[in-house]
Amino acid sequence: MIEPLKIDFSTPVSHDAGVLDSEADVAGTRWAHVEYSPGAGRADWCDTPHSGVVLSGTLTYSFEDGREPLTLRAGDGFALPEAPRHRGRNDGDEPVRLFLIDALVA
Repeated sequence: MIEPLKIDFSTPVSHDAGVLDSEADVAGTRWAHVEYSPGAGRADWCDTPHSGVVLSGTLTYSFEDGREPLTLRAGDGFALPEAPRHRGRNDGDEPVRLFLIDALVA
């Protein structure tokens, strides 16, 4: 167990154009506040499992295996396993903000 602490998300980094991640390591688990600008999306497929909640906007996850996309709106929680690989995209006209936690590797 960790001691109570404030998590600092004040320094965003960009791994993809128009997508900012503010990341923190909390007891060995990555926590992130992510913002997708309108029209922005991840370039590469991701195989890291995540769980989280969409704070604002609408985000669509597509899957490498071609299954139906997963569309998430403000207030929706989600869980993404490592397979099938996924990537998010904001096709809307407002920014999408989400909070996610990477799942622990078993």
